[in-house]
Amino acid sequence: MISLLLVYSMASAQKIKYSKTMLEKLTLTEIDLFEPVEGKYKSRRSLKNDYQRIDHTIYSKQEKLEIRYAILPYFEQDPSTQVPHVAFMRVISSVAPNEDDVTVTVHTIPQVELKKQFNADWGSVAYFKPKPRFSNAKHCRLLTLYGDKRGTIHIFYLFDKPDIALDNRYYGMRFKTGL
Repeated sequence: MISLLLVYSMASAQKIKYSKTMLEKLTLTEIDLFEPVEGKYKSRRSLKNDYQRIDHTIYSKQEKLEIRYAILPYFEQDPSTQVPHVAFMRVISSVAPNEDDVTVTVHTIPQVELKKQFNADWGSVAYFKPKPRFSNAKHCRLLTLYGDKRGTIHIFYLFDKPDIALDNRYYGMRFKTGL
């Protein structure tokens, strides 16, 4: 009886609900998202902005972290879906302020980590302060991953102070294996 109540309380505590479009994009790009089991994450409506289309947003008051996902499926006839490094730089130039005193730090993810942790073919991480109209958060960590002939996912981690929760959410997705 106690274990049944525990399972029910854990299931009812998770409030992450994906739209049909988001689920279709995850299937099309063969991406597995791993929902956080701690932190009481909930889906939040993705506000429209002039800088970047967002497919889904989750947020945790407890961890003071918002995570936004934007997925660009691969299409053979659309060359823009085949150059992830260009998409990555376009996103940075759209979301980070375009002022001289703003620092953007970019790191390439080593090939071994890309394959082992994400099953991805290309990936990069950027740290910057987002434009105020994109987010009120003080910091953004952008993780972009590309799976050949699958697509690109941009994951925005928005926060005010970095802590362990930020690192705990870093490996929250991977491309499926077994193609």
